[in-house]
Amino acid sequence: MVETDSTVRTERETPSPPAPPEGYDEPKLFEYPTLMLLLVSIPLFLFTAYGFGWLLWQIQGPEVFATLFSVTETEDSTVVVLDMIDVGLPLVVALFVTVVVHELIHGTVMHYYGQDVTYGVNPAMGAFYAAAFGQFQRREQLFPIGLAPLVSIAVVATPFLAVPVSSIAVTAYMVVVINTTGAVGDLYVVWRLRRMPEGTLLYDVDLRHMYVFEPLDVGA
Repeated sequence: MVETDSTVRTERETPSPPAPPEGYDEPKLFEYPTLMLLLVSIPLFLFTAYGFGWLLWQIQGPEVFATLFSVTETEDSTVVVLDMIDVGLPLVVALFVTVVVHELIHGTVMHYYGQDVTYGVNPAMGAFYAAAFGQFQRREQLFPIGLAPLVSIAVVATPFLAVPVSSIAVTAYMVVVINTTGAVGDLYVVWRLRRMPEGTLLYDVDLRHMYVFEPLDVGA
């Protein structure tokens, strides 16, 4: 096989995993199915937006949305006008909570398990991250690590839907919707982990390369 420049460059850019620990098989690259996750995130967003929107409506009544937009009806049409300030501020706060607090919770749980956590921002991926680079992580630890932001942010934010201040209630609504939709990757990891044998190890080389080490004596 003749190696082209692109082949050599790809091989150089793909970091190698460590040698498998004693009793473990050779590592396998863990990959995210980006297109599938994007498609799954759409119904997840719609379901969450509708479900929590219905809950917000039941608690606050339709007047909670009155500060966000106005509706003007004429003989010929109905015009809906969004207030960009009242919509934009809750959205910015919700994005901050989702992007930053979400990863801080990941990192807190990692630290609880004794892992050295690296926080950072990757502009190319548009992501703030918390990761335990260069460390083996046990499958059983990754369940709480993966689910902690989804569960804890939902538990904390949901009661704020009942706060009788529309801007706060709407911000909480956006937090829950954005955080739940953004957790689709975490949910995928948890789903994959459930299909792996107990004792499986995961190893992050960098943001794009995660390897799976499965024990050799599975089913023995």
